[in-house]
Amino acid sequence: MPVNHYEWSWGGPLPELLRHSEVKHSLLRDYLVDYFLTLVASPRQDKIQLTVVDGFCGGGRYISEAGLEMPGSPIVILKAIEAAKTRVMVEQQRRKDITFDVKLICIDKDRSAIAHLRHVLEHEGYGKHLATGAVELHVGDFSSKAEAVIAEVQRRSPRSGRSLFVLDQYGYNQVPLPVLNQIFSKLRQAEVVLTFNIDSLLNYLNQTNVARFERKTGMTDAVSAADMDKHQRGPGWRVRVQASLYQRLTQGSGATYFTPFFVRPDKGHGDFWLLHLSKHWKARDVMASAHWRHHNHFVHYGAAGFDMFSTGYAARIDDEDSPQVAFEFDDAASKASRNAMLDQIPAALAASPDGVRFKDFFVDRVNSTPVTEAMFEQAVLALVREREVEVVGDNGSLRHVRTALQADHVLRIPQQRSLILLPPSLSRA
Repeated sequence: MPVNHYEWSWGGPLPELLRHSEVKHSLLRDYLVDYFLTLVASPRQDKIQLTVVDGFCGGGRYISEAGLEMPGSPIVILKAIEAAKTRVMVEQQRRKDITFDVKLICIDKDRSAIAHLRHVLEHEGYGKHLATGAVELHVGDFSSKAEAVIAEVQRRSPRSGRSLFVLDQYGYNQVPLPVLNQIFSKLRQAEVVLTFNIDSLLNYLNQTNVARFERKTGMTDAVSAADMDKHQRGPGWRVRVQASLYQRLTQGSGATYFTPFFVRPDKGHGDFWLLHLSKHWKARDVMASAHWRHHNHFVHYGAAGFDMFSTGYAARIDDEDSPQVAFEFDDAASKASRNAMLDQIPAALAASPDGVRFKDFFVDRVNSTPVTEAMFEQAVLALVREREVEVVGDNGSLRHVRTALQADHVLRIPQQRSLILLPPSLSRA
């Protein structure tokens, strides 16, 4: 399989950072800052602990397509930690400092990349992190180092296993499915950000190498030789193969919640899957929010509301030469999502006369929607104002909610309308 191969030498020319990688770094930075803010829920909290694993860390510095010097992912991560701490101190108006006990483990199979990264870290003022062990550098394949890394996370966080794995792999076979399953089976609060070029994978696979791909990745029964036979595959074959790969990856990973969106194609480099895998819905919600903020660079090919196509099919042109409709996380996509939810929420609640808790209703659908919890809450409140939905407490008493919902608020169709099969649609003006 083709892979990206960069060369680093201290004082030599830097490898080029393609635009899609620059976008991924920007999303990672924003996600990390927001993630840290969710970990510090109380101004009285004096410490947070996290292990970040950069499994394909590179040499720490690149040159952009515009000719600018750009930081690599380890520097992006360290800067995000600093930015998050500053925001916590300011937004919570803290007088007492908070300890960010974060360990960064950097792995790369290229010895020259690790050597260059060491120079970059020292040059950026992180030499003390290397000396204290707050940053560790390792030469080797991520998959071969995974067991030891997981053990280190368990040592640091025996109960929670709180960790974030950034796996921006070089090819599509560098993070076997059993390794992902090991992460999520042993670490209760682990998250994985996994990227790979799905277009290149589909272009690479053929009848003769499918079996080898399965052995390397553990992705058995996801792609058949017939799928790759140009004489047998019919229209829409990319949709079927991507759906199958996505389902096999997510179901076999051991994760519970998924965010399957794509870096917007750029200059013919193909479509990159950026998959966020976690075992907590809130982490997934934070990542979805980051995608909406970076709407100029991310795209999903599927429906709004709660019927998002499972893979986010990324091909711009399908086999019948028909352009696919793109969900672009912009204002139009936001309006479409709201309108879809205004129809879908009452229809779903009509099937549950006793009502459904607000949190449960959203979490049950979180893997099939591009919307965030905040967007869902606003749609519900709009329905409440129009008296299409009512909110009740645990004791069944009606709650006059107008501005915010609580996790245990029960949503239901107003009892006087319970005999109506479908509530009338709201105005979409």
